[in-house]
Amino acid sequence: MAEYSVWVVEYARVKEYPVGGALYGRCNEGHMPFPYCYGVIEGEGHLAVVDTGYDCVGNGKAFAELCNVTDWQPPHVVLGRLGIDPAEVDTVILTHNHFDHAGGTEFFPKAHFYIQEREVSKYLWAACLPDRYQWLTTGCDPDLMVLLSHYIKQGRLTLVQGNLEVMPGVEVVAAHDTHTAGSQYVTIENAHDGRWLMAGDNVYVYENLLGMDGDGRYVPIGLMFGSLERCILTMEDMRQYVGGEITRVLPFHEANLWKHYPGCLFSDGLHVAEISLRPGASSRIEGAAYHD
Repeated sequence: MAEYSVWVVEYARVKEYPVGGALYGRCNEGHMPFPYCYGVIEGEGHLAVVDTGYDCVGNGKAFAELCNVTDWQPPHVVLGRLGIDPAEVDTVILTHNHFDHAGGTEFFPKAHFYIQEREVSKYLWAACLPDRYQWLTTGCDPDLMVLLSHYIKQGRLTLVQGNLEVMPGVEVVAAHDTHTAGSQYVTIENAHDGRWLMAGDNVYVYENLLGMDGDGRYVPIGLMFGSLERCILTMEDMRQYVGGEITRVLPFHEANLWKHYPGCLFSDGLHVAEISLRPGASSRIEGAAYHD
């Protein structure tokens, strides 16, 4: 079996996000902190990121302002806190085509990209429909399609159909017709500490899996473009994969990650969570200037 170190890094945040946006049907229940994060996986000769954030210019900046996203930092700052140069990243997994997950591909000039073929084809189909249909493309940066065409020419893109092991013990799992038409999530199986799962936006916060007040009833995310049924069944698949250990699911908008795992708070208000260290690896957050 393989061995990986795993981190979740925060690159921006919404200080007051509507609870109903994270938990379906919970309207008029106030606001919550909502970090914007991506994942880092290192080991077996690979350095991978799961999602890329966005570039705070052009469409990315416009989307961020619309969504009240603040405190953005580019990958060289965020990954630099782990001693990582984005140019060293060889693998990028895009869980779906929304600006805050797939809008920063240009920051990774040597990486090979993985995205579901259905996520690309369904976006192109929807984008070509009359304007009255364009809610279907909400949150998608059309510039990604141009960039993907360049990556094809460079031999740096795989359009995945279904599930695929992209590194030893690291698999992308299709979650079609959930948050988006071609969503996927990422599973990691370590020899020393078992299974981990990076949820993309199939789960926003732990309450999606645990229910409100811990009643155990799944609550879908507040924004989806597919089926409520598929969202719930996908959460069950995730739960089964981690054997019911919900904190082994790593949502990229969950502020409680910093409480569950060793973390570091930096002077810009952003965090790093150190999820797992492969045998022999040293902590990347010990000695950091600010701690939560």
